[in-house]
Amino acid sequence: MKMVRFWREVKGAVAAMTALVILVGLGMLALVIDLGHIFLVRSELQRAADAGAMAAALGLLSIPAGSKGPVSIVPDCPRALSAAQTMVSENQADGGLLLLLSGDVSFGKWDSAANTFTDTGCSIPKQVNAIKVRVRKDQSANEPITLFFARALPGGWRAQELSAEALALTGYAGYAPAGAFAFPLAIDAGNVDPSQPGKLVTIHLAPTPGDGGCWHSFDDKSAGTSDLRKLINGSTPSPEVSVGDQIKLKEGVSDADIKELGKVLADNKGPMDILLPVISGDSHTGWTTVLGFAAFHLTMVESSGSDKYLQGYTVPNYVAPGVSPGGPNYGLWAGVSKMVQ
Repeated sequence: MKMVRFWREVKGAVAAMTALVILVGLGMLALVIDLGHIFLVRSELQRAADAGAMAAALGLLSIPAGSKGPVSIVPDCPRALSAAQTMVSENQADGGLLLLLSGDVSFGKWDSAANTFTDTGCSIPKQVNAIKVRVRKDQSANEPITLFFARALPGGWRAQELSAEALALTGYAGYAPAGAFAFPLAIDAGNVDPSQPGKLVTIHLAPTPGDGGCWHSFDDKSAGTSDLRKLINGSTPSPEVSVGDQIKLKEGVSDADIKELGKVLADNKGPMDILLPVISGDSHTGWTTVLGFAAFHLTMVESSGSDKYLQGYTVPNYVAPGVSPGGPNYGLWAGVSKMVQ
């Protein structure tokens, strides 16, 4: 009798343990499958957010197709919002298309030193240098994701809300890649004031007090007249140059170079916009540091007489195609956006 009771108790204990093992197994199955589902959908949302943020940053500036040198732009936040919503709607998450709420697109300023984003809104579009996009699957948009095995567990975990954020930086020009039409002329920072557009600037190409700028040969310390002439007319693509780089200055003037510049201006049949590195202007000989980039509206070239010079003015709210952000505000926007978060 005692033996029968013993085996009954053993069978009962085994049954209870079996039930417990099955329950734990179901829990682990729920964990593996549903968490895998969550991670997959989260990555899809992140991809959509990244694409939306980049589209918004490009839409803010909207560079005309085929542009080479600096071109005038008007930052447009509604256009940026529309670009982001269109891009996100072309992405899928959890098998369905996505909707981007207008309130989930934030315009503001990115502080690279502090690594912080401040939502400023877009009352002054030209002060916006970063756009944050949040793509969600929750009760407000796109519906939470449905869980399958987890609903069988105690508490019935049936759905999960998810979201992903991305921050794209527009900002001012900081890096010009090779072939970005950076010109072999540098302009002194004192002649670049985005708050005073249209101020006439004269750059003397013979050594005089207050030259305003000078020739440079990028990182080529042994460039000659023919090398500069090819950079001026574009037969030699401009090398890459970045804020913080050292460039070799060439004070003085070569008749061949200044005449080549005049020919380029004449071939353009009127004023032309060129991309110039900005320097301190403390010296116009030797090596100096690139402080940033400016768009210069070249209006005339004087190649005769003893004082050879060029004239024009720097222009704010221009964008340089192919140029990346990361520089200070000398009025020239970068034509390429980058992700910062």
